[in-house]
Amino acid sequence: MSAQTNPPQHSHSHSHPPNKPMSSQPSGCLPDCTLENAMKIIVDTYHMYAPREGLDDDLSLRDLTEFLKCQAPTFLEACNRGNPSYLPWLFKQCDVDNNKKLTFEEFIKVFCLLADDAHRISHREDRCGPDRD
Repeated sequence: MSAQTNPPQHSHSHSHPPNKPMSSQPSGCLPDCTLENAMKIIVDTYHMYAPREGLDDDLSLRDLTEFLKCQAPTFLEACNRGNPSYLPWLFKQCDVDNNKKLTFEEFIKVFCLLADDAHRISHREDRCGPDRD
């Protein structure tokens, strides 16, 4: 007969270090601002690829291609995105001002596709069909 153990009880202390002000976050929020940390990582990763061609803060088609191949290979494996014409097509769709480079604001459209794909994967949904919500 195996011994049954109760799940560990998590206690939460409401005390704060003396030199650290109390957070203005509502109760129930994670103390490390998970979303803000994730956004910083996205911006930092964008900056790893943006300045490669020229001195601006934009992505060329070559930069975007390298970014996606290195940072989002799973995204490129689905829905015929590995087709050589896909990345130029995607770039053109996002390049609103047709200046052959993507600002961070234009890149956000690509990020939305990446996030949607990750969400579909998390629910084991069809990654290529119409969105269900």
